[in-house]
Amino acid sequence: MNLKKIAKIGSIVGGIIFVLMQFIQPNRTNPEIDQSKTMQNELNIPADISALLDRGCNDCHSNQTKWPFYSYIAPASWLVSYDVMEGRKHFNMSEWGNYKLSKKATKLSGIYQAINDRSMPMPKYIPLHPEANFTDGERGQMAAWAQKEAEKLMGGEEE
Repeated sequence: MNLKKIAKIGSIVGGIIFVLMQFIQPNRTNPEIDQSKTMQNELNIPADISALLDRGCNDCHSNQTKWPFYSYIAPASWLVSYDVMEGRKHFNMSEWGNYKLSKKATKLSGIYQAINDRSMPMPKYIPLHPEANFTDGERGQMAAWAQKEAEKLMGGEEE
């Protein structure tokens, strides 16, 4: 067989595999939200911090995920669904009211750490979501807020 024929067969087989992959669709649901249990409801979140959470965190860490077009095309759909599932499992702003006080303080400390070490928003998320690319100033604001809220919870203070 010549190279042209092998390339043609490879393209046809690859195309068939790609089409078949589309039949394996992941879960892309947004569970119902009890507004009384959200992080926004329980904490006094300043508007600027709330805007940052919306821009860089909501898609993976809440039940308000905006599913972009590529989340419907395999194999990208599998990766997006997995990342959202893992993000929600690790920390979910929509389920905040279900966490114990100590877990809330730990999650806020985790936000502080993840913002400072630039592990969040995930670097692979930013190219397709440039609005999530926080400036150094925004990172500082978010980290300071998270640290302050964690300290309040650890000290048992109420607002």
